[in-house]
Amino acid sequence: MESKKVQSKNFFLQRRSLVVIGLLALIGLSVLIFVCSKNSKNNSVKKKLEKKEIFTDFALNKFNSDVEYNLLKELGICDTTRTGDEMGACSPKYFRFFKLNKDKELSDGFILLINGIAYQDLDAKFPIRRTLIFEREDGKLVAVNKFKGNFIETREVEGSSYDDIVIRFRLDQYQEAYHVVYTWKNKRYQLKQCEELYSYYNKGKVRPDLIDSVSREVEKILKEENLVF
Repeated sequence: MESKKVQSKNFFLQRRSLVVIGLLALIGLSVLIFVCSKNSKNNSVKKKLEKKEIFTDFALNKFNSDVEYNLLKELGICDTTRTGDEMGACSPKYFRFFKLNKDKELSDGFILLINGIAYQDLDAKFPIRRTLIFEREDGKLVAVNKFKGNFIETREVEGSSYDDIVIRFRLDQYQEAYHVVYTWKNKRYQLKQCEELYSYYNKGKVRPDLIDSVSREVEKILKEENLVF
């Protein structure tokens, strides 16, 4: 009789132990699932990449310091003997600077937007702005890109200190305009895609299914018309 009581008691204790172990395992699993789901949620929340439209009114433009003037003097693309807003002067009326690389000083890399009236183009109905990209290599400023177009937007790129840029090109003889996105690759800006096309057939955004073919055609036109060099 005593033997049966002992066996019954042992069986009860074993069952209770199994229940406790089961509960502990369930609690541990719940905690693990909660931690993993929280980490997954945190990883999925990414910083929103910034887009910034660029509007330049040269009549209101000003240099932030002497750095801009000294860079123009170094490039030799304006007349340092002229003062104020005289034609050809190294003035903010004709030149606007933007940083090229977030991690570098302006003096080591910049985007230079030039007023269309600074350089007359006899074939154009209206003055055409120029966008030049300079980066310092071995102590010297090197022109890595030259666009005969207006700099209108920057787009932050994840993991890169170089933003994508958007250039607006205009072909007066064809009454066409293109908004082209360029991305930094191999130490220069390279065409990524043409997002907007203004022509007889299209007035705005390029259809997603046509964007590759349109971009290839626009790249060809830009080179043939010497809008990129």
